[in-house]
Amino acid sequence: MIYLFILLLRLVAYLEGQAKIFSFIGVFLVMVYSIIKRVPLTRVNKVLKIHFYAFTLLLVIITHSLFYGNLVLRDFAVLIIYWAWFVFTFVYFKDKTTDQCLKYILVTFLIYNVSNYIFYDLYFSHEVRGINTILRFFGVDGVRVYFPLSSGANVFTSQLALNALISLYFIKNESRKLIYIVIYSFYIFMLIMADSRLILLFTMLFSAIYWFSLKTILYYFKKYWLLLSLMIIAVMYIFYSTSIFDEFKRPGEKTGAALSRIKIWKIAFQVIFDDFKMFIGHGLNGLENNLPTDSKEIFENQGLQTSHNFIIQSIIDFGFIGILIILVFVFKLLKMMLKLNSYIVTILIIMLLFMGGTESIPTFYSFEPTLFFIALVSIIIIHNEREVTESN
Repeated sequence: MIYLFILLLRLVAYLEGQAKIFSFIGVFLVMVYSIIKRVPLTRVNKVLKIHFYAFTLLLVIITHSLFYGNLVLRDFAVLIIYWAWFVFTFVYFKDKTTDQCLKYILVTFLIYNVSNYIFYDLYFSHEVRGINTILRFFGVDGVRVYFPLSSGANVFTSQLALNALISLYFIKNESRKLIYIVIYSFYIFMLIMADSRLILLFTMLFSAIYWFSLKTILYYFKKYWLLLSLMIIAVMYIFYSTSIFDEFKRPGEKTGAALSRIKIWKIAFQVIFDDFKMFIGHGLNGLENNLPTDSKEIFENQGLQTSHNFIIQSIIDFGFIGILIILVFVFKLLKMMLKLNSYIVTILIIMLLFMGGTESIPTFYSFEPTLFFIALVSIIIIHNEREVTESN
């Protein structure tokens, strides 16, 4: 059952009305049972203490958004899911090696992704929803696939990229390589079918970095990740604001009918600097609930909800004070990550941070990659705890 958690949580989000409420309660109770089952009585106090802090953070976010934002019932459910997933992964990973933890992540996401593909193939494959620019680049006619259980097109594909990297890790380190080669190929196939250009580029780039052990390049990625993120943003600006990359653009991008990330960021900055809430934020759903009138209809028509940038979205939701706290947490996490001394975990965290330059990842809105990120956080914190315990 524990390997079905990602699939079950997404199914809950997919359902509507009473079915959503009852399914959420059912899945949540199963997760609680799985947690209780794995916590020895001798460790209850410590586990409760650790996750009390996480629960306190949950309450702070809810309280802040109730005062300054506009929370709906769905938002409470998502926040509780994130907390429960953190508790579960922390408890489940507690006595496991990093490889065992990564295998759990790989398997549970694979079940979800395969199910998503089968669901698409059975019920949605007849729909034509746009040109596949990746296939067209190779002279092949194809359509862009939107997988039905996904929380968002690029948000969904970002976790495909991360899981592809885990597959590559086991291709390099396991004796039974064929199964992991198949999994890696499956994820590349899904990225191409979804026409996720930038995420596919990230996948191939970080695959090369990991496979060839380019430590010097990785060193500069770790040291200058902020500068490199800004360079990516500059490339995005050139992509959307000039005709240089017209061959890679979709029809809406050429005509300007589709909002580019540059236009989205400009609108997001209007929201940030509109009033004093630039310091304290607008709460969750901050961009969606505070859009300028002339932009609101465009966002709704294109199904947009976020600013497509981790830092910008965090400032909108929690203000400059909030983003400062978040960055402090990120830097502390990076310090703990270096102590873990795991090449693959380092690659995955850096890849997440880079994808956060073009998507709101990992945030409240990026369901699948945020669950992935939480699982990585559990691995890193557990290893740090072990070091502290052994040193004492």
